[in-house]
Amino acid sequence: MVYKGCDIGSAKPSNEILKKYPHHLINYCEPNSIFTVSDFVNRSLELIKEIHRKNKLPLFVGGSMMYFKSLLDGLDDLPERNNIYREELKGIKDKKGIKSLYSLLEKADPVYSNKIHPLDERRIIRALEIVELSGKPLSSLIEVNTKKPLNDKYDVHQFAIYEDDRALLHKRIEDRLKIIINSGLVDEARNLLTQYDISDDHPIRKSVNYKQAIAFINEEYDFDTFSNKALFATRQLAKRQITWLRSWHDINLYNIDLSQEIEKNIKNLATFL
Repeated sequence: MVYKGCDIGSAKPSNEILKKYPHHLINYCEPNSIFTVSDFVNRSLELIKEIHRKNKLPLFVGGSMMYFKSLLDGLDDLPERNNIYREELKGIKDKKGIKSLYSLLEKADPVYSNKIHPLDERRIIRALEIVELSGKPLSSLIEVNTKKPLNDKYDVHQFAIYEDDRALLHKRIEDRLKIIINSGLVDEARNLLTQYDISDDHPIRKSVNYKQAIAFINEEYDFDTFSNKALFATRQLAKRQITWLRSWHDINLYNIDLSQEIEKNIKNLATFL
């Protein structure tokens, strides 16, 4: 939702809802830029301060578990991404394959290389990038705990909504996907590719719905296959989210049917705070 133009595929709230209930970090950046986890954490910390100064209560709403966890736990103090060096690494990968990059990582950081899959391009490139920019292996940097958990400074209350009935959940996912596709997902993805230079490693190309729509546009498979793959990917995403939630520390879990109880508890909490 942070990317402009990614409205349908991300099920972005309507303009009417955004006007009635102002949100932050929606339509925040252009699709040819990359909004990283670090960007999210840093901007979120700024927003928390700004909202508190207005005597308001900041609410984080959504389903990006990795981003939320990074905000809650804090991030290691690591170098920012360097696109120029990344292009060098991608050039090596294109000529010699991903295994050549993994070999470089084995020499530069044997400890970390043993912890990841030899074909995990994203982590391999990030680890090599950190070695290049810091002069130190990633494994040595993450051993030094520089994280600053959010609850060290703020009272954090967490609520999560889930659906226990697997059949009902799948039905809702299927109905929602039909709406997204019928609302123009493919045209939106085509417009994004036409209007912006979106790199091959951009999160948009890998995200659910856009990944499948772009593959359909590139004629990698037919419409039915596109729909089925998008449906399967969404189900898998929902399954991972539920797994995250069930193992999440200090969270109040509610079934989706208990909306009135959720609303009551949040209002009570807001009054108390």
